[in-house]
Formats: sequence, structure tokens, C-alpha cells
Amino acid sequence: MTNASTAVQPSKLPFSRVLAAGGIAIVGSVIANVIVYYLGVMLTQPPADFLPLDSPMRTVIFTVLNLVVATIVFAVINAFSKSPIRLFTIVAVVALLLGLIPDIMLLVNPAPMGMGTPTFGAVVVLILMHFVGFAITMWAFTRWAPQA
Repeated sequence: MTNASTAVQPSKLPFSRVLAAGGIAIVGSVIANVIVYYLGVMLTQPPADFLPLDSPMRTVIFTVLNLVVATIVFAVINAFSKSPIRLFTIVAVVALLLGLIPDIMLLVNPAPMGMGTPTFGAVVVLILMHFVGFAITMWAFTRWAPQA
């Protein structure tokens, strides 16, 4: 009897499984991030001129665009790497950290970004959205997709 931690994971996933994982990551992340958006706006009440949180549609569009890119990246890694899940995890962590830089810069020096007036709470909402999308995406590609 083997448990999940000792089970051998396939090195390559079928393309259909990659696409399905991408769809799950996109739909799950959009739903979760829209919930975070509404709760975050309700709790932090960002200024009306703060563009990233002026509409839930921006949340949907940016979540979808970023996760379409993540799906493409995973598909390429899956096609060429001997250890796609490990490599994708590294790439995804780096992408998450790089994606946080603009949010942090909103607090450090918001003027050059031209996105309105950020508050600490509003930026925390944006950062939380990154982590929510990351967690769902990592689950979809590294846990769900390899399950046969």
C-alpha cells in the first residue's frame, strides 16, 4: 500500500489534463478572487480613484489573463521537462514574487504608477488576490492534474 507522498508521479501529463487543470485554475481563481474583491472592498473601502479595485471586472480580466499565461507556461514545461511539476513550482513561486513587486511599489511610491490613491488595506487586498490565485493554480497543476 502506498500513500500519496510515496506514489510515483508521471513525468508528463496528457495535454488534455493540462488544459483541464488550466480551466480549473482559471474558474476557481476567478470565483475566489471575486469573493476576495467584494470582501476586501467592503472591509477596506478603497478610494474611488484607486483603479485596481474600482470594478470586479478588472479582477476577472487580470486573473484570467495571468492564468492563461500560467497554463501555457505549464504546458511548455510539461512538454520539455523531465520534472514538470517541480520546475513549474519554481517558476510559479518566482512569478508570484515578481508579481508582488508592483503591489508593494504602490505603497512605496504610488505616483509613477498612475493608478490612483492606494491605501494599505487596498494593497493588502491585491496581494491577497495574488496568493489566492497562486494557491488554487498550484493545487490544480501539481495536485489535481497528476491524479490519474
